[in-house]
Amino acid sequence: MSVKVQKKPSQFRNLFFIRRRPVLRGISTDWERPDEATYQQMLEWDGFVSPKIWEQHDPAKHPVIAQDMRDLDQHLLPTFYQFSQRAKYYQNRYYLYQWVFILGAFLTTLFGTLTTYVYNPFTAAAEQSAAAAAVTQPDIAATAEVGDGDVTLEDAPFTAQAGGGNTWTRIFGYLTALVGAVTAFFTALSNRGEPQKRWAKNRRLTEELRMQYFKYLAHLPPYDTNERVQKLRETVIDARIKEQENVS
Repeated sequence: MSVKVQKKPSQFRNLFFIRRRPVLRGISTDWERPDEATYQQMLEWDGFVSPKIWEQHDPAKHPVIAQDMRDLDQHLLPTFYQFSQRAKYYQNRYYLYQWVFILGAFLTTLFGTLTTYVYNPFTAAAEQSAAAAAVTQPDIAATAEVGDGDVTLEDAPFTAQAGGGNTWTRIFGYLTALVGAVTAFFTALSNRGEPQKRWAKNRRLTEELRMQYFKYLAHLPPYDTNERVQKLRETVIDARIKEQENVS
């Protein structure tokens, strides 16, 4: 009897670059309600009560629940999905900045190392000598009278200087500067926009609204009075105010 050995799951799929790939085409910050079939499917995926459960029952027999679901669909769910959409947007921005930072740091180190590796001091000295030899003989023989004596160009420093290093040194040097500048720019954007904090804040508010959704259906405080719809509106407005506040 053979025993089948179960293979250990590969850890490669759990790497940051595999599981946290940003959407390069971008994610919108605004949420628009889709068609009704898609919307009902979204409600099921998010664990909400979908009107589909009434397909085999008479909604008229449960008027309170039917009214509660209409209230939630009108006042709470649009804000819930708006916050969820913004959380996805800032999550994607955070992952994108991390990708740029990691790749930028790697490429900056790589190009900097290659710049040092291909630099040849003997080639640089030869280029400088060639530049010095490029000065024509008539120019060297030229003199300029200053006072009682003659001063030749041999007494003054050369004005023609050779380029530093060889061609590959300059190329890798430019690439190092370019990648470093791009990385610094995206790092500044990340520090200024604080996408990680905004992602966490919108996700937290989203889950708070999810909790309020079920409290409203269960008629728990503060939704156990005749003014429960007004309380629901105040809860949603308060969540929107918190979302507009500065990230703490």
